[in-house]
Amino acid sequence: MSINSAGAVAKTVANLVKSIPVRNKDVVSRRFGLKNGKKETLESIGKSYGITRERVRQIEEFAINQLRKVADENQDVERYVALTKNIIGGNGVMKERDLFKAFSGSEADSAVNSSLVFVLSLSRDLVRFSENDDFHTFWAVSSGALNNFKNLASECVSFLEKSGRPVLENDFTPLAGKPTTFLSISKAVGKNIFHEVGLVSWPEVKPKGVRDKAYLVLKKDNAPKHFGEIAKLINTSGFNGKKANTQTVHNELIKDSRFILVGRGTYALSDWGYKAGTVKDVLVDLLRSSSKPIAKAALVSKVLDSRMVKENTILLNLQDSKIFIKNENGTYSLRKA
Repeated sequence: MSINSAGAVAKTVANLVKSIPVRNKDVVSRRFGLKNGKKETLESIGKSYGITRERVRQIEEFAINQLRKVADENQDVERYVALTKNIIGGNGVMKERDLFKAFSGSEADSAVNSSLVFVLSLSRDLVRFSENDDFHTFWAVSSGALNNFKNLASECVSFLEKSGRPVLENDFTPLAGKPTTFLSISKAVGKNIFHEVGLVSWPEVKPKGVRDKAYLVLKKDNAPKHFGEIAKLINTSGFNGKKANTQTVHNELIKDSRFILVGRGTYALSDWGYKAGTVKDVLVDLLRSSSKPIAKAALVSKVLDSRMVKENTILLNLQDSKIFIKNENGTYSLRKA
């Protein structure tokens, strides 16, 4: 029978716990979920015995300390530790769910996976880091490996905070080693559908709605798009969740300052230098920022750089004599208020 089979690990656990009192055996079994993979709380076990949760904790701690002495001389435990170290490999750390997948073929909670956790918890070599706000539960081959990983995680977050934007996964690799392992454990750092790595708090990494998804696909495509095209890009890019409705995209983008309406139903990103406003607003800004009148051809060219409209639309706006002055030499300037 293979060492990583259900029967083998269950047999190892059975041999280990037979040396401790029945109640102690029941407590550790329920705490680790050895029977069905479902762990029970200290409070739940305490209620069934009519004792406090603190007393249950003491029983569990005492039982584990007893079993560690037995495990020190158990060859099966040594083999499971060696097998786990081999699975974890050179990274020195691995997310617990990924370890389950490699060990039993399933990352789900089960008696097999819980039995592995129980056996490894008796080892004095491997270290288990329980889930918190920053990391998913993971295992490290040593305390040194665990501390190195936590320091690396801090450096990666600081690097991304300073950059202020996602970076390509390949550019992130030199910093994080094998980013797949790092990204699976970290809760603060993630990867978007375009293989860019950044903080999960950034909408470019973890988009929360239509607006964020539209921003991401527009940025990737790097060109203004009609809202209908944007909806198609959202629906074909591999995002999770329901499909984007075409009209909803238009309704959402028009309310978001990250998007600029540059033509009939066509949006660009303000990040690209586009400013909100009508064609007339653009003309006013151009003339106001110029130290001298601007020729008609130059005005038309500059407006077309920021708005997807017909030339006649620009010329019609220039005919507003309350705002624009057409000089004798064919240039235009603003009428003073």
